[in-house]
Amino acid sequence: MHQFFSVKSSCVLCGDTTSEPISLCKPCQGDLPRIKNACECCGLPILEPSLGLCGDCLTSPLEVDYTKSLFYYDSPIDHLIGQLKFKEALSAASILGHLLAESVEMVEDLPDVIVPVPLHKKRLVQRGFNQSLEIARPVSKQLKLPIDTNLVRRTKSTRAQAKLNVSERKKNIKDCFEIQHQQIYQHVVLIDDVMTTGSTINELARVLKLSGVKKVGVWSIARAILS
Repeated sequence: MHQFFSVKSSCVLCGDTTSEPISLCKPCQGDLPRIKNACECCGLPILEPSLGLCGDCLTSPLEVDYTKSLFYYDSPIDHLIGQLKFKEALSAASILGHLLAESVEMVEDLPDVIVPVPLHKKRLVQRGFNQSLEIARPVSKQLKLPIDTNLVRRTKSTRAQAKLNVSERKKNIKDCFEIQHQQIYQHVVLIDDVMTTGSTINELARVLKLSGVKKVGVWSIARAILS
């Protein structure tokens, strides 16, 4: 007769013991700042979900075909992402990736491949890892989807997007991605930690579609709202 034991850990937010598959207890998961109604194209929260699209996307849609952002970039999600990016807390990537996979696993039209938003090699050396790739790993494992880290290369070391306004972000990111191989996918999903104006994602989608990709989606952990 076999005995099965649940693996317990401590919640990274409250410290309580949890038997969840990630180190985040059910009550703390329930308190996360989830986005309930959002624009299907850009992922920004909207008041009227029946419309499907926000005003900007109705008049000037992005290159991406759809966006799924789980949370507002607010406490404690901003803390977890910050721990991952700046404190090398890779365990946070496991938590965030698991939450992302859970939210999209029932989607009928899954992509052929997931592509983490690439970092320039200079930024990659400075940080030591690509946070979007670390988030993508548990998503790939849970959904049994391949990751392609070689499809797109970031060719320019640009200024940090967080320090720029909307128009500056678009100029900053223009023509900084390059397709690396001729493997043509029909449906690609880009994975990112935080989506703000969508400039980076939009430029990536533009380059992918020029290469022959028919459909480009975005799965991001958080959506930042510019004031």
